[in-house]
Amino acid sequence: MLKDKEDEGAMKTQTGLKFIFKNEHGWSSESSSLQELWKELMGEINNLRTDIKLKPLPVEGGDAYDFLGVTKEFMCYLIEQLPGGHKCRQYKFQHHLPCVRDNEQNIPVNPSGCARTEIVKRRGKIDMFAWLASPYRLPPNYVDDNNDDDGLGPQDLPTAMKYRLLKNTAKDHVGVFRSGIEGRGLFCKKAIEASEMIIEYSGEKIRASLTDSREKYYDNKGYGCYMFRIDHLDVVDATLKGNAARFINHSCEPNCFSKIISVDGCKKIVIFAIRRINVGEELTYDYKFAPEDDKLPCYCGAKKCRKYLN
Repeated sequence: MLKDKEDEGAMKTQTGLKFIFKNEHGWSSESSSLQELWKELMGEINNLRTDIKLKPLPVEGGDAYDFLGVTKEFMCYLIEQLPGGHKCRQYKFQHHLPCVRDNEQNIPVNPSGCARTEIVKRRGKIDMFAWLASPYRLPPNYVDDNNDDDGLGPQDLPTAMKYRLLKNTAKDHVGVFRSGIEGRGLFCKKAIEASEMIIEYSGEKIRASLTDSREKYYDNKGYGCYMFRIDHLDVVDATLKGNAARFINHSCEPNCFSKIISVDGCKKIVIFAIRRINVGEELTYDYKFAPEDDKLPCYCGAKKCRKYLN
């Protein structure tokens, strides 16, 4: 804090810290010497202690700087950030380089008194699965090994039995990682042979008439919408109750396809491999959206890309 002192008729300007003590009862005192100010404070305390017949506290030999914690590293760290710190010419800064801020004299006051008590406002939409697209979650390295015969299971089994095996095999053969197409995608962790079942597109089965209201609700919440139509009556809503299959991206030259199969009289959506899929490849299939005037751009990057999803 800047202080003005008059010395032998000449006005000299010095820089330093001014210490101020005050309490809620109106008592206050200030000085450039913390030691003198501390003695004055202890004198006031001892006077009050004497009035109520308590033993006075020792004052002589005490170090005010150490007593109040000013000599601690964290206090030095905070004091060096005070406005006007750059005016201290004789002080050697330990934690911050002195700098002049243009708005130093007009620092806005935080409405609540502390920035940490302010309500955080999100700038973007809520993404429940942002962690899946983290650059630190690396997909398996691509391996082009046609001799690897590690498939999902025996291919001569009935369809219903192969479907039941998916619960035990799907998690070992596929995983969700950051995608170069868009956001996140499903990648192959173990080689998958052509025509093999890969994973079921699971979720909550709802009536097709509810899709518009569900989609509007998800948009208002900022959620991504994941739905797959089974037929003109039923739709699988995987937004909140789905599995990893919802993250499979579209491609105009896919390596997978979707198929509706019947298991115990119930229709299931299952993803199959069109060709052999090597470790590290991203699984894709054609969304086959109906043509609309409002076009959705395609980012699959295939040589025969149709440029739009619909």
